[in-house]
Amino acid sequence: MAEPDLHFSNSSERWNQWSVEVISDLQEKLQPYESWVVHVSVLGDNREAFTFFFPIFAGLKNELGARALWAAILVEWSNLLLKWAFRGDRPYWWTGETSLYNEETRPFLRQFPNTCESGPGTPSGHVMMNVALFYVAARGITTFFIWNSVTFNKIQKWILAFLIYSLYICWNTMVFISRLYIQAHFIHQCILGVIIGLFVGHFAWTSERLLKLTKGLAVFIAVFLIFSSVMTYYLLLSQGMNPLWTVSLALKHCMRPEYVKVDTQPYYLIMRFTGAALALGLGISSELRKAVLQSRISRIHMLLGVKGGILIGRMSAMIQASLPKDDMIVFLMLSFGLNIALPLIIIAVLPKFVLTMCSA
Repeated sequence: MAEPDLHFSNSSERWNQWSVEVISDLQEKLQPYESWVVHVSVLGDNREAFTFFFPIFAGLKNELGARALWAAILVEWSNLLLKWAFRGDRPYWWTGETSLYNEETRPFLRQFPNTCESGPGTPSGHVMMNVALFYVAARGITTFFIWNSVTFNKIQKWILAFLIYSLYICWNTMVFISRLYIQAHFIHQCILGVIIGLFVGHFAWTSERLLKLTKGLAVFIAVFLIFSSVMTYYLLLSQGMNPLWTVSLALKHCMRPEYVKVDTQPYYLIMRFTGAALALGLGISSELRKAVLQSRISRIHMLLGVKGGILIGRMSAMIQASLPKDDMIVFLMLSFGLNIALPLIIIAVLPKFVLTMCSA
């Protein structure tokens, strides 16, 4: 629950209560499909945007990968600041803290390994990420591979585009439901995630400046992202507000405290999106990428790029999971380095390597 100096209105409490009733109904009606519903949140986890989907999109089309990663970076940065600003509860701890329930009326809701995220809940980061990331993906795939194709006639293009956007809507509906089902979010938090995610995705897709960065501007953006995040953190502290007020609630109400993960906490997130922004900016302005963009990319290049990207992305995820967490400073520095290396390799080094090998 939020700290005592911030009181929710009665209407907000009632809205949360209604959301909890919806969550309870979902857990009852969708229980036969529980493993699938829970797994949607695993597939739609923000980490996958950086280590799985970004390498795939970059393998298909370098510009698509770059725009997709910008969407992921902007989502993580804006979501962190918005969560600090809105200070929203999560259902799994709100039900144990609110005065609307007593011991007899308090609902019993099931928890899962990915329930116990330790940050505030407003807006939903998962929903924001999937809406923004796959908005860019849907726009990119339809633009590069359907509308610009000479293989399909006009009717076929419309049908394929309809299928792509239908998949986009279906997937994000599943993510929305999954986030409710596992008690990670209230309904209004997911709705807000949809709205902001669409805005971020549209910006990432339409902004030309994001793909025309100099090395100096790339460094400036990275510094701005980390500076704005850290300054917001200390501004909240100076006003007597603890940005980490949710961690104790997560540990208190998570049925298995080991489910509370360190990489859902703000320090790590700052290292991830700052490192990725720096690497992406440097990769975009690199001579390696310029050489790739001036070359003809065949289907073999795309296939090798996708496969190589997935392999490198999975290796990155495994390395991240194995990093020592006993010393937080060491963990953050290693994470920062890893999140610089992956985008730089995917956006510049790997495409040039594939192009050179296929030309040999």
